[in-house]
Amino acid sequence: MDDLTKLDGVPLYVKIRQSLRENILKGSYKRGEKIPSEEELAAQYGVSRMTLRHSINDLIDEGLLYRRQGVGTFVAHHHLARDHSRLTNFFENSRMDGLQVSEKVLDFRQIPAKYQVAKALNLKEADPVICIKTLRFIETEPVTVHEAYIPMALFGDLLNMDIESQSQDLWGFYERCGYKVKRGVQRLEARQADEDLADLLSMQVGAPILYKERTLFSEDGTPIEFLYCFNRGDMYSITVSLLR
Repeated sequence: MDDLTKLDGVPLYVKIRQSLRENILKGSYKRGEKIPSEEELAAQYGVSRMTLRHSINDLIDEGLLYRRQGVGTFVAHHHLARDHSRLTNFFENSRMDGLQVSEKVLDFRQIPAKYQVAKALNLKEADPVICIKTLRFIETEPVTVHEAYIPMALFGDLLNMDIESQSQDLWGFYERCGYKVKRGVQRLEARQADEDLADLLSMQVGAPILYKERTLFSEDGTPIEFLYCFNRGDMYSITVSLLR
């Protein structure tokens, strides 16, 4: 049993909360793993279920644990909080938060632009664009399906490059081609995972998705990228700074 005598004068539920938190942070309870039942933990710590539940509820409020009705309590996955008052990409934001991120390229080819893509990029429908579809991970957990469309006329050299090494620094590639990313316009909405998304993101069909469309513009106002982004609702949140 964990030693709860080190924090004299501190309520017992606080000691238990700290002990459980330490077990989560050091990996004794792994991300996505079900923790022992309340009965087991109450017996382990020698306390009532009410005291134990108080500790667990605090950790749920912190975002370290979550409950699944009728199943049990689980360790939460790392949560990606994006600050949407600043224009950053997935890799910049995640690494600033100290997260280990990676991606897998699912599709990379030239295709004719569909209407919405062409409109966003100021092209004609069926004009050639480069499609880059990737699956992005935090540690080993899939969190985002990212589908970017780039004007072939501006960035055709990308097709001759190793996309596995280039895809995490597309903004740097744009700048080297003379188009530095300056601003973006995006739209967010709540959706549900269809069968394909659920399979890619290891979710249940119908689970919540935070959907995003975004157009990036260079300093001279040229649209240089349009994307669709599908983010796991249980691992992704947004933050916006508000002034009055």
